[in-house]
Amino acid sequence: MAHRPAKIKRLNNSTNPGTVKSKTATVGANTSGSTNAQIAAKGALATTAAGNLDTAITDKTNKHNADMAATGVMHRKSDLSVTAFNNLAAIVEVEDPNNPDAWVAEGFEVTETDITDLPLPGPVINGSVSNGDFLGTADVHHDPVPNADNYTHRVTKADASDDSKYIDVTDPKTQYTKSSATINVPADYLNVPLFWKSTAHNSKGAGPESAPYGGGRING
Repeated sequence: MAHRPAKIKRLNNSTNPGTVKSKTATVGANTSGSTNAQIAAKGALATTAAGNLDTAITDKTNKHNADMAATGVMHRKSDLSVTAFNNLAAIVEVEDPNNPDAWVAEGFEVTETDITDLPLPGPVINGSVSNGDFLGTADVHHDPVPNADNYTHRVTKADASDDSKYIDVTDPKTQYTKSSATINVPADYLNVPLFWKSTAHNSKGAGPESAPYGGGRING
């Protein structure tokens, strides 16, 4: 059975920003000094984008409880880094074709799977939440979702049916790849009833968000 031509695995806008930063910084550093002018130029742009994203992640982490606007800035910077990464991957495939060993050495992941062949993950189901081992943390559990690479989580202390009141509590430096995760809960969300929603993601995009679940309190 013939193998498909190797391709560089792309990032997408639902990839965890910490992972985007790390991967974009790696390939940018490994290609910005290339003797191929086009690869070097895209590599330099990727390095700059990763640096800007790192600043945004730090800002988001420092202001997690006080300034939710930092989340929007971080995701916009992450989107720009995804674009920079994927533009670099595209030019590397063109300028250094059929050379997966070199791509791996530059920090890329190589795949024979075309993104169009991959279905979106389904919805997260059977979610539950319990207090974590440490005060202020929640252990989130749900069934594994086929074709999922990672998960994101949102929470509200308001009416569970009001989607506008949910906030993203996904740590930008953590890639939640399993069907259970420990979440740091913002201080002003402790000791009150909380409802949660979770979403599975893969390189094709985001699946449908779960129905609200939980309703218990996280001790602080």
